[in-house]
Amino acid sequence: MPSMNLHATDPRSSNLTKTLYRNGPSFMPVKHLILDAGPHHRRNTLVCLDVGGPDICGVLSRADSGKHLSGQVIDGTLYFVLDELAAGEQCKLVFEPGQESDISGVKFDHDVAKGYVAMQVAGEPLTTYHYDQVPFRPYLHPLVGPHGVHMTRAYPIVENVEGETDDHLHHRSVWVAFGDVNGVDHWGETEDCGVQVHRKINKICDGPVLGIFEHELQWQGQDHKPSLSETRRISVCNTPQDARQLDLQVILLAGDKPVVFGDTKEGGICSVRVATTMDGKTGGKIENSVGGVGEDETWGKPAHWCDYSGVCQGKDVGIAIFDHPLNLRHPTPWHVRNYGLMAANPFGHSHYQSSLLKDGSYTIEAGQTLAFNYRLLLHEGDVAQGNVANRFHDYVHPPNIQLSG
Repeated sequence: MPSMNLHATDPRSSNLTKTLYRNGPSFMPVKHLILDAGPHHRRNTLVCLDVGGPDICGVLSRADSGKHLSGQVIDGTLYFVLDELAAGEQCKLVFEPGQESDISGVKFDHDVAKGYVAMQVAGEPLTTYHYDQVPFRPYLHPLVGPHGVHMTRAYPIVENVEGETDDHLHHRSVWVAFGDVNGVDHWGETEDCGVQVHRKINKICDGPVLGIFEHELQWQGQDHKPSLSETRRISVCNTPQDARQLDLQVILLAGDKPVVFGDTKEGGICSVRVATTMDGKTGGKIENSVGGVGEDETWGKPAHWCDYSGVCQGKDVGIAIFDHPLNLRHPTPWHVRNYGLMAANPFGHSHYQSSLLKDGSYTIEAGQTLAFNYRLLLHEGDVAQGNVANRFHDYVHPPNIQLSG
């Protein structure tokens, strides 16, 4: 059985301790569950349920098909990937903690000295999160999608890649940034711009279903004075290569003074720069949840999700960002451009939708937090081929599951 590894959280330690959960001892009884697909067809859908108990792996058995699915309990929540269930159908499952599974799951390789975590799914690379020893702020690169193609631009992490553009130095693959935080530019990369400084790791674990990396950062000006603090969590799910997904959670905390996010188009709490061959101006396609196609119909427009698709290394692929319904000003406006940028920006309303909100600035009061949640889906083809709309429902309207008996 692929073990679930709970790594030491001290970022200064180069020898990570690991606790392996195999066949036992199991401190959790067998759980009987009933799952309802609801009105949507489900395929390779992440499902979770609070069950309590220790962090442990196990196997779920489907009563209807007899198929076995891997299960993983993290912080009292059971996670598993539902293989398939038709709309309106139900199925019963039994979770047996500690039982064997032959599923190759999520694996994290943590290099403390270099400040990165390489993330694999089913033995294949997905991405590497560079959280320390970085210029200005952390980023994910590369981002590997269907057919093993690299779906985000390499520049400026890797320079002089044939055929790539080299504009916008600060567009580092996948990142979190904003251009006006208490007057400090936390979007660009010039000498007067702010930085995001890694402080400590809260959690790092992997296993047959899910891997989680959570750390704390501080947003600072060039004078090293803090603008605000952040807790960032990246969760990677064991879904097939044609529909890889990762979740991003950003929790912003104001210190003893209010923090103002100014109204500017220059920013994205979840930002992606797609591979150059996918750019809208070279044949790529931008689409959103309300049917907008192309930059003119999507830039600055509110939508539940936005998608960028095109040809990458000879394959038709796409990246979607899902905006969670509980995020501020959902559905968010999108800073999405034909040159390859796609970013969720809930603050730039005077540039985007001034008729709806003339001033998009927002204040986090002293001692208060503001949380954002997003999902990135790496899929085959365009929105239709990638079944993006239904995947969004998996995120915001997951199947109903409960304990039975």
